[in-house]
Amino acid sequence: MEGMVLGFDAEVGVIRCADGTRYRFSRSDWKSPGEPRGGARVDFVAEGDAAREIYVLPLIPGNITDALEKMEKSEKTMPTIVYACYLGGFLWGVTMLIGVVIAYLYRDSATGTYRSHYDYQISIFWKSLLGFLVSFLLMLFFGLGVLVMVATYVWVIVKIVKGWRCLADGQPVAPA
Repeated sequence: MEGMVLGFDAEVGVIRCADGTRYRFSRSDWKSPGEPRGGARVDFVAEGDAAREIYVLPLIPGNITDALEKMEKSEKTMPTIVYACYLGGFLWGVTMLIGVVIAYLYRDSATGTYRSHYDYQISIFWKSLLGFLVSFLLMLFFGLGVLVMVATYVWVIVKIVKGWRCLADGQPVAPA
């Protein structure tokens, strides 16, 4: 049967089922690790008005670990994180560096569509770095460096949006 722990003191507790029936249990009937706690969803064997062999059920029906495993198995997850890191780079430059490291780490194990995204992301990084370095050098000539920097920012934003849209559609992306 399934129910919910209503309460537990030092050695005795109460479980209530969906139909309102209450079952008493002792600490020795608790089979899950940790102490019994109120609100825990449990599975148990009913013997008269007593609950035996009590086990805690997962917090969410369908199990959250299944959702996490699906997310880890999705090939879109890591390219999405890299695009997010690149966007975060406009606030904290270091996230763009983190993004390119992730892209390099996952590129070799990716195939087809997702490999093209990693290559695209790596290309964006190196080309934008070159654009920013050139803009800093041109700052010596006042406005020219600022124009190159603004153009580089716009280019990076366009490339991130283009790549993320292709990723969302499951399409490969053309080289940057």
